[in-house]
Amino acid sequence: MSANPLPGDQRFCRAILPRVSRTFAINIRLLGGSLGEAVRTGYLLCRAADTLEDVWPGSPGQVGARFDGFEAALGGDAAAARELARRAAAERSELADFALLAGLPRVLAVFEALPGADREIVRAGVGTLAAGMRRYATRAAGRPAGTAYLDTEAELHDYCWVVAGCVGVMLTRLFERRLPAAHAADGKRRLGAAPVVGEALQLTNILLDWPADLRRGRCHLPAAWLAEWDLTPADLVAGDSPGVRVLASRLESLARAALARVPEYLDLIPARCVRYRLFCLWPALWAAASLRYARQDAEFPWGARRPRLPRSALWRSALASVLGAHSPRGVRKLCAAAGAPGGSAADPSA
Repeated sequence: MSANPLPGDQRFCRAILPRVSRTFAINIRLLGGSLGEAVRTGYLLCRAADTLEDVWPGSPGQVGARFDGFEAALGGDAAAARELARRAAAERSELADFALLAGLPRVLAVFEALPGADREIVRAGVGTLAAGMRRYATRAAGRPAGTAYLDTEAELHDYCWVVAGCVGVMLTRLFERRLPAAHAADGKRRLGAAPVVGEALQLTNILLDWPADLRRGRCHLPAAWLAEWDLTPADLVAGDSPGVRVLASRLESLARAALARVPEYLDLIPARCVRYRLFCLWPALWAAASLRYARQDAEFPWGARRPRLPRSALWRSALASVLGAHSPRGVRKLCAAAGAPGGSAADPSA
């Protein structure tokens, strides 16, 4: 792989990003220069791994082999990257996820051109994510259809770490590389707080994606939770029931508890680094607002629709946060305004 990516490779990365994530394509605009390039590239590599876990089914051996190829490509094996891209293109899928994977050599060309320290941070973060995804995906591929993807609440938290928490650590390490030495004292605390940001967003997405995920056979609610109510994954979208409401409320409570801790992380980001503060704050505000928006759908989460916050609401929330993001008090006021007090998406009294 070349250490000098062609402008076309960089254009590919910029063009594919909004196709695989409408929200990340908004807040990445806050980060410029080498930090923006490293974050964009790292995110796209994470999404490529997510394609292997989430939308490309197969036997345990097939799934494992694809992850072998991805991890080899991440380590610098150009032939492995080309082969995985060829196989993804051969699927002839209309999904943007496969278009990203088919362009993996182009993403890796941009990755190889990053500064050495950034490459090591991204390689470590994406490697942790890919190893965790491989572990859960290969196990699931060997289980009968209709089986919960996770077994216990402890696994739910571990899953959030391997698919999102470690990404928070990766982003924090990339950011800290640009900080003056005077702020190094908070580094350990920042890294310790970073995973909660990823967990908050992942738990929110698991709840909001409930209608779609369950209908395609993916249940991220722990099997132990379902057993408490004698439910199967299929029951979670079969209609309204007390057990479904309780489990949805339980999941939302975990998401809200994690979102409530995001300001603790932002407190450790220097006030002058307002662009990075906003980069982290906006997704948390959107997540809290999405949970509130979901309550307006009387059939959520068992209905067919995934509540999706309108783009206009995303931008209103983002613009309203610009002045308040400089201070801890302002951040907390913004977070409180984004989430409605009391109730839950599954609470009939809300």
